[in-house]
Amino acid sequence: MEALTEPVKHAATEVDNSDEPATKKAKTIDARDFQHGVAPVKAEYILERKPVAVAVDDDVAEASRRTEGEEGTGNTEGGKKRRGQNKARKFHWANDEFKLCQSLCHVPREGLFETTVCEYAANAVQDGRGARNKGCPGKKGERNGGNAEREAAHQDATQSIEVPLAQKEETAALDEGKPNAIPRCAFVHNLREYLKHKAADIEGVCPAWQARGVCASGWRCRWLRSHAKEENGELCLVIDQEKKKQYEEKADVGTAGPQDSEKEIPERGFEDPYGEIVNLVPMGIKIAIRKNQFPLKKSEEYLEWVKTAKDQQEDRDSNRAAFIDPPLKPEEKRKLYIGRETPMLAPLTTTGNMPFRRLCVGLGAGITYSEMAMTSSILQGHKPEWALMRAHVSELPHFGAQICANKVEQAVRTTEAITKLFPTASSGRHGLAFVDLNCGCPIDLVYKSGGGSALLDQQGKLTKILKGMNYVSGETPVTVKIRMGTKDSNPTAQKLINKVIDHGDVQAVTLHGRSRQQRYSRSADWEYIAQTAALVKSIKAQMEVYVDIAADKERPEKRNVFFVGNGDCYSHIDYFNAVDNARVDSVMIARGALIKPWIFEEIQSGQYLDKSASERLDMVRDYCRYGLECWGSDELGVATTRRFLLEWLSFTCRYVPIGILERLPAKINDRPPFWKGRNEMETLLGSHDYKDWIKISEMFLGPCPPDFFFTPKHKSSNHDDEAEG
Repeated sequence: MEALTEPVKHAATEVDNSDEPATKKAKTIDARDFQHGVAPVKAEYILERKPVAVAVDDDVAEASRRTEGEEGTGNTEGGKKRRGQNKARKFHWANDEFKLCQSLCHVPREGLFETTVCEYAANAVQDGRGARNKGCPGKKGERNGGNAEREAAHQDATQSIEVPLAQKEETAALDEGKPNAIPRCAFVHNLREYLKHKAADIEGVCPAWQARGVCASGWRCRWLRSHAKEENGELCLVIDQEKKKQYEEKADVGTAGPQDSEKEIPERGFEDPYGEIVNLVPMGIKIAIRKNQFPLKKSEEYLEWVKTAKDQQEDRDSNRAAFIDPPLKPEEKRKLYIGRETPMLAPLTTTGNMPFRRLCVGLGAGITYSEMAMTSSILQGHKPEWALMRAHVSELPHFGAQICANKVEQAVRTTEAITKLFPTASSGRHGLAFVDLNCGCPIDLVYKSGGGSALLDQQGKLTKILKGMNYVSGETPVTVKIRMGTKDSNPTAQKLINKVIDHGDVQAVTLHGRSRQQRYSRSADWEYIAQTAALVKSIKAQMEVYVDIAADKERPEKRNVFFVGNGDCYSHIDYFNAVDNARVDSVMIARGALIKPWIFEEIQSGQYLDKSASERLDMVRDYCRYGLECWGSDELGVATTRRFLLEWLSFTCRYVPIGILERLPAKINDRPPFWKGRNEMETLLGSHDYKDWIKISEMFLGPCPPDFFFTPKHKSSNHDDEAEG
């Protein structure tokens, strides 16, 4: 890695303490003298051959997964018109044809398989259910409705699968009622039979086992040969106790004990095999929330107050002397700190998963967010939605959850639920530094339902939501992320921020310098962000002036409100220009982090870092290891890791090494001519061909299955995918 010094002096290298208005300073942030929109690649690295036109879709950086259709290339399926964006995107999911029972995955020796009790079958028998019903590929009952044909096709497929001989013998023993027969579930319980049908192992050493000395996937691991051996005709799993002890001593998972609800989750269980994933919730609580059986007392109090206040407001004209109860007072909040030394990683749906956040934290990200979670799905107990709020221990205590709501009730109930279940970041198994409300998501599905950026035009409703979230969140602070407005011609952010700060319901406001209408069609408007920062500063100054009146005494104590800018931050120059000239407290980084995650290192060091191809490849290797530790190193885990890796590589390929540029600084929206790298690997990493991305994935995740497919964003049927705010 080579550190490069800028050829010219930039405003970001020194802090300007002059009294010049921030709006005038902000105008010089993007002053460039080279051709607009074209990256200045040196002549010796430019190739004459023109590439096939690639439609770069910046919106996918923060796009909702709800815009992706199901697999299929046509616009119809079963005679029903397919709806939504990106209807033609395809993803390959792989799984074992014959699955080994989860109860047996970590049995250390083959000889113990016969005496190990199947937890799932034992629980089924205890509950009076059939031991083999769940997951059994037998014939299903008759079904009516739209999915009848699909299930019939599934029946044909499952009936054609050959059942292993050992499984047939176990089934016969149970049917005959033999006294020594151990109840079994529908999955495979014979190790030799499972290994016979298991996909061939990937060459090399299991990344998780190599780093930790133990593999959580056990016998299912695709690198099984690297941590299994045969002794005296018996297969055994190998655990490197010394390496395991060293890794556990190095890892810090906190000292606080679990809550009562968390005691239902087994230590190092299926959802948290290494004891490093936080914010886990047992399924029983999710079901209780769905059935309105989970106590949310504060939410009920606030919603009742909102209803009463509305009724009294309607009677004000007829009876002006009517008394309206004062707003409910929230609890004392933990103080949130955001500053120039805490660069923030934006909430990025799909690409901002736990492995990527973990990678960015290791490179210097100060604050991280979960992927945007829909409150309606949270309240329905939707397991994948709850999984979005899980985090790695390395993200604590600076991890926040972002939610999206279109109703006061949904936002309030969700906030109370997650802050009760994850109350503090001091524990090793849970913790939220803050809860963030998304008011910038522009996708049609969210906007037309009244959520996301639609709240920018419903400021009264938004104020009620934030006030309610602040009341029910306990000691956890609340933040909000907004855009300039819904239309280019009518920015409303400044008026909204004035109202939000006046009510004192949030501790931080993040402003994305684009409108909903604009999307990513133009550069972010940092001049408007600078104007808003100046407004925030003046509001803070007015708040410090004490006014001895009764109305002021009744107001809740107002905390310092941090103001964060967001948009087009691609280097430490952009970052410090925003902090020092636009006068924001910090900058939230989205696409810049996806294209080059080491932007956080550049901010810490205050200089450009010319990462070599081998260093960039090491980051890909780390991402793969984090993915395998998160999703597992079995067949399904490898396929999941590969899918999200390819999504990330669709952004990293846009990075043009600064060593081949004629001038600095680089600009995020610049598109280079067709270029070659300084070596073959650098050229491969810069390729926009998704087949080259697959080659890179095969370096760490083994060969793709013969039926593997991946449809990149620019190959889908709709290029106008919308972004999260």
